[in-house]
Amino acid sequence: MRTTVILALDSAVYEVGMSGVPIYNVNNNCATGSSAIHLAKNLIAGGVYSCVLAAGFEKMERGSLGLKFPDRTSPLQNFVEKSIELCPSDKVPKAFAPLMFGNAGMEHMKVYGTKPEHFAKIAAKNHRHSLNNPYSQFRKGYSLDEILKSPHIHGVLTKLQCCPTSDGAGAAILCDEATMLKLKRQNEAVEIVAMELTTDTPKAYESAREVIGFSMAKECARKGMVLPI
Repeated sequence: MRTTVILALDSAVYEVGMSGVPIYNVNNNCATGSSAIHLAKNLIAGGVYSCVLAAGFEKMERGSLGLKFPDRTSPLQNFVEKSIELCPSDKVPKAFAPLMFGNAGMEHMKVYGTKPEHFAKIAAKNHRHSLNNPYSQFRKGYSLDEILKSPHIHGVLTKLQCCPTSDGAGAAILCDEATMLKLKRQNEAVEIVAMELTTDTPKAYESAREVIGFSMAKECARKGMVLPI
């Protein structure tokens, strides 16, 4: 069985006794995990390896998401600049996530007549789901009024509508059919029917909503596909 490992830090597998295998380090911002899976799938499909472990973890800094390397151009710089251009504001937050999603929300309100309450209801629903998940970072429900009155962040976003930063890790084992049958895992296996990886198209810069992937998410939902972000 030809085995390899794709992950962000090779020392992670040494602790479980894995050494002497090829390792590919992947870093593709928010798409790192899906990029690792994509690489693993293609290595197996091409017959290079029969079994691949895709693993990774992230250690977040405290506070809002900011630039990790302020001395160089951010990979998201074009998106940030376009979002600001499309939705100019007197106050521009340093954190890119609330900037781009807040602007997209403001644009959505302008185009569709959406109200702040609509966005707040989404947050209320998500917080309510956390009550039933023992692994949730915060297990507390909030009323619509509490969400709307929490500290304003940017655009339509308040504090209770923003994701908290948290540490995490994950792993997936991919293999070909022969290996799956050899390991007798056919009752547990999940087949990857298709997977795509592409760069942005000009459409991604047409609106503040497109900057955060509006059409891409809409098309995935229409086709019943998973959108790994």
